[in-house]
Amino acid sequence: MTHDVFISYSTKNTEHAEAIYERLENNGIKCWFAPENIGTATNFAEEIMLGLKPCKVVVLVFSKDAQASEYVNNEVAAAFDEKKHIVPIKVDDSFPEGRMEFYLSNTQWLDASPSALKKDEKTIEDCYNHLVNDVKGVLAKIEGGSEIDLDDDDENGNVVIPRQEKGFFEKYKMPIIALVIVLIAVVGFVAYSGMNSDSSSTDKNETGIDIGYVGVEDNGGGSYSYYVFGTISDGLSNSSKDVIHIDYYNEDGKIIDSSDTKIGEEDGNILGSIDTDKKDVSKVSLQLKNNDKVIYKVDSDNIIEQ
Repeated sequence: MTHDVFISYSTKNTEHAEAIYERLENNGIKCWFAPENIGTATNFAEEIMLGLKPCKVVVLVFSKDAQASEYVNNEVAAAFDEKKHIVPIKVDDSFPEGRMEFYLSNTQWLDASPSALKKDEKTIEDCYNHLVNDVKGVLAKIEGGSEIDLDDDDENGNVVIPRQEKGFFEKYKMPIIALVIVLIAVVGFVAYSGMNSDSSSTDKNETGIDIGYVGVEDNGGGSYSYYVFGTISDGLSNSSKDVIHIDYYNEDGKIIDSSDTKIGEEDGNILGSIDTDKKDVSKVSLQLKNNDKVIYKVDSDNIIEQ
């Protein structure tokens, strides 16, 4: 037997599901309803999917218990994937969340919750009857090949709650996409400008020279050694005349000493060093020079006392 309607519900809402099933069947609408169509010795999940596939409409008895039911969530997900028309009837005051909200975001609801019934002076029987009329209308449009407009006015006087406001991303999807495009363009422009800027700029460390730290060693007798540890990217310098010039500053910002190391003559990761009687070195400034012309510059105040 071919069924037109699949009824999805939590077993905690069986009373509502049975009432809906009886009314739909009494109006000549063939329904797939688990208690009537699943035997005791069958694969439950497999039978559900076999029952769902031929149905044109899925009536969802929605409640907080349905929201929490893995079976109901799977049934609604399958109905969504199969592009079935989902007709939810809400029987309590809860609202869909998470994936259920996603699946039901474009559906029109029949609100049979206690608060709605009280507000509109309706009975649950009124809602059941309205649901039957809704399902009849949907099936007629499907069989007639008509498009179902979810924004049509409710011709049957149904107690219909408005679709919930779209989530943040859906509501602001186009502005967000536009913003992302602008950000990508800005980042791309900055990166391009950086690559094509004057390589003699002394304001930024665009060189591949990285000062890890500056170590100080107390040699005793008022003598101190300062070592500038760092790395230089391969291919940074292409001239044997390039020199790593380092100025060493005290706390007052005055240069107290300097060191020069030719490219290729660094002592491992030591880019430069000095021996001095000054203990107040607080900052160093590194410059890559070629014939006294500053090619690159980077500063560091990362002094580590050893």
